[in-house]
Amino acid sequence: MFEIMRDAGLYLVYMGLESGSEEGLEVLNKGLDVEQNLKAVRTLKDINLMFKYGFMMFDPSTTFNSIRENIEFLREITSDGSVAATFCRMLPYDGTAIKTQLELEGRLRGDVINPDYDFLDPRLDGLFREVNETLSLVGWIHGVRSLSPQIDWAWHEVAVIERLFGVLKDFDFYRDRLRKITNSANELLFGVVEEMTLAHEYGRPSEVDARDLEFQCRELVSKLLGARDEFVYKNQKKMLKILGVTDYQTEVSAVRK
Repeated sequence: MFEIMRDAGLYLVYMGLESGSEEGLEVLNKGLDVEQNLKAVRTLKDINLMFKYGFMMFDPSTTFNSIRENIEFLREITSDGSVAATFCRMLPYDGTAIKTQLELEGRLRGDVINPDYDFLDPRLDGLFREVNETLSLVGWIHGVRSLSPQIDWAWHEVAVIERLFGVLKDFDFYRDRLRKITNSANELLFGVVEEMTLAHEYGRPSEVDARDLEFQCRELVSKLLGARDEFVYKNQKKMLKILGVTDYQTEVSAVRK
């Protein structure tokens, strides 16, 4: 089915993978196991379809061990550098069984606008706060100018260009550069979460320097945009010609008017 959809123009599939932990998948009532999730990813890669995913690194069942399992799962599905690593925290929305369970356990916090809960291990509350605040501060996952969304946007553009224009000058070279940038970003993110996890598990200060991390994040964004702009500049005349635009400046002026 997906091969037929691919041939008709489909280039991306979004999957709610949610967890790389068996217990996490059970708590989230996914009705799947980790191997089925991995098989789904492999299937899409084998037939040259991009994928994005929802992933809840933190949920009410989270333990330090499940975080390590989740990181290893994300490492496996992103190891080819074709997608940015990303994750969030599960929120207990109204009407869900998990919210009712948290109420019964006395762990539900917040309100209908900002639902929240306590983790079973209080050390995880501190870990989540540090991870969330640090990544928000340095501009990594959330926001259109953040690193992960911009990487995903670049991969979207690659897929569209490949299908719309065919082979362009240095296309494979650019895709290889994009993979390396994506891998660098992913490994940096995994390393940050692993260090923070160990720090909170063993009660020591985290060695993550937010300023240094912000600098590295900006450097990766700069490399990403530089590689992308260089590739597009080399091929813009051919792409415009294929689109039927013979006078670029005239076309731009018309759009502005």
